Amino acid sequence: MTRNVCRLLAVAAIAIALFGEPAHAADPPKTPTIRTIQLQVDPAPEPRFALQYLFETPYMEQRSGNAALLYQTAVGLMLEANQGDGATNRDTLNHWYNSPPETLPVEDVRTALSRFQLAFRNLETAARCERCTWEYPIREEGFAYMMPQLGEYRTLSRLLCLKARLEIRDGALDQALTTLRSGVSMARDLGGGPSIIQHLVGVAIAAGMAREIEGWVQTANAPNLYWALTALPDPLINIGTSIQMESAGLYAKLPELLTLEEKVLSNEQVLDLWRRAAAMLGADQEDPGWWLSKTMMIAGAMKLYPRAKARLIEQGHPAETVEAWPPLHVILLDQHQQFRAVSDSIFKWTYIPYTQARNGLKQADQEMSQLHQQDGAAMANPFLIFLPAIQRICFLDARLARDIAMLRCIEAIRMYAADHGGKLPRSLAEITAVPLPTDPLNGGAFHYELAGGKAILESAIPPDGGPKDGLRYEITLR
Repeated sequence: MTRNVCRLLAVAAIAIALFGEPAHAADPPKTPTIRTIQLQVDPAPEPRFALQYLFETPYMEQRSGNAALLYQTAVGLMLEANQGDGATNRDTLNHWYNSPPETLPVEDVRTALSRFQLAFRNLETAARCERCTWEYPIREEGFAYMMPQLGEYRTLSRLLCLKARLEIRDGALDQALTTLRSGVSMARDLGGGPSIIQHLVGVAIAAGMAREIEGWVQTANAPNLYWALTALPDPLINIGTSIQMESAGLYAKLPELLTLEEKVLSNEQVLDLWRRAAAMLGADQEDPGWWLSKTMMIAGAMKLYPRAKARLIEQGHPAETVEAWPPLHVILLDQHQQFRAVSDSIFKWTYIPYTQARNGLKQADQEMSQLHQQDGAAMANPFLIFLPAIQRICFLDARLARDIAMLRCIEAIRMYAADHGGKLPRSLAEITAVPLPTDPLNGGAFHYELAGGKAILESAIPPDGGPKDGLRYEITLR
């Protein structure tokens, strides 16, 4: 299995493993149960210095340097420390991470975390760096490149979450803030890197840090984090660099595609390009049966020639020019133009809010599926397989933004209670001291009501998600 096939499978596997499967129309009907979290909190006014607590390093505390190098060092230190007697295996770590705070074996976790102090210090230093540049050969290697040890960043982030959880439990909130800052910075820097898989891992790390912020909010006399959350970049993790790589990654190995309009390829040159594309998808070029496959490839391609020629002429290419081109060049140029059109029709929706992009992403996905089938041949356009599942990725980005927005609302509620004698607001409209965000996943305001002495803050199950993608907080005041 080639690196590229691994990469394509990894995009889907990471999205499902980290975030859960999307809902499917064929699933049997069931009563949706929205994810519900019980919070018991104190009223908390705005801090005297509103920006006293920040999840990004203040300018005067920043240092020169490239955070990426420190992240890599932290991963190496973590792996080195977790060897020999007393090493923590992945199953144990995942069990601790997923356990409710009240069932956590505190002393066992504390002992395990003590092994990773050097790695944690490197993460703190990385969070203070002015820049993060992932100096990988993306332009040279394109899709063939996959960031080494990417999965270990997820392990490192879970250790960091457990560290923050213990610090919050112990009331060491200043240290917890530093730990959360390390995690948020790593999520932002890793997720803003040059690959979709890297972006997905960054989003998962950020979601884990948001869960630990829930623990902060429930701590007795916890300072209010409304402005700390509001000061975060929106979106927290920029997908732009990842999209640029995904848009251009194919050309690192197949640069001829960029000049098909100016430089006509012979039939043999086109076959060589298809051979290299097939190799990127896992074909064995040393197989003696390759030449038989080559013959079959030519025969199959020629079935595509009439429609490819007609489309190019419809697009404005002179008929006599198209007729003079080698037939396989005509097919390749048509395939590449289809690839570019579909690629742009998908990626363009990443530049606008998800609630506005949802229908466009769905339509672009449907158009790509139709192109796979339109000519009744498996090779109708082999380049389309290089396009990732952007609709799901954008959904996960919006869900993370929703989680942060709801935490902001919770802190606004705590601020209101502090200013109104420990009372919950009857509606979100009563909160006027600070602006409230809307729901980035569903659009519009979050649902809010008082019921049985609790404040209910809810983001409904989205139309393109499942019950676990909805979120409901039931908030009571101490």
